[in-house]
Amino acid sequence: MITERTEARKHPFQQFTCTEPRPKSPHGRTLPHPKPWEWTAQSILRRSSECLKAGSLLVVGRSVSSAEILAVAHVIPEASESYFSAYIAAIGVSRVARGQGGGIADRTLAEVRTVVLESARGSEAMAVLATANIHTANLSSQRLFERSGYEPRSVPSGEYQQWVCRLDA
Repeated sequence: MITERTEARKHPFQQFTCTEPRPKSPHGRTLPHPKPWEWTAQSILRRSSECLKAGSLLVVGRSVSSAEILAVAHVIPEASESYFSAYIAAIGVSRVARGQGGGIADRTLAEVRTVVLESARGSEAMAVLATANIHTANLSSQRLFERSGYEPRSVPSGEYQQWVCRLDA
């Protein structure tokens, strides 16, 4: 887990790749990405060392054999008198680790749950909630969050829908 920008700078997040490169036209013009939500998540995670704010954290999953970054989640916790919440701004699994049945993504989201619950222990909150905004066409993320107990909170707002999970239940 990384909690400070100076610590995040020691890791190669700028090279973290969790999606395919943007396609190009036959004449070399860059085209829109076919999965814009993946491009956005990769951008957030790559810029982590530049924009990690106080209180935010990065949950990093590494390969045991090579120490290569396999997955990253950017989490923004917030405490109030009645509840402790954590917004999952982005979660990504490296392209080299994709296609393994969601195991790495599942373990990363489980680690996010553990870290958030540990962070919430010091608060007087009556509930611990986690939220994420998921693109309506991102079926893989929807299945991931559903397996972890998240549910859609509302109707979609534009292309995104908020998902929520009570972690202390």
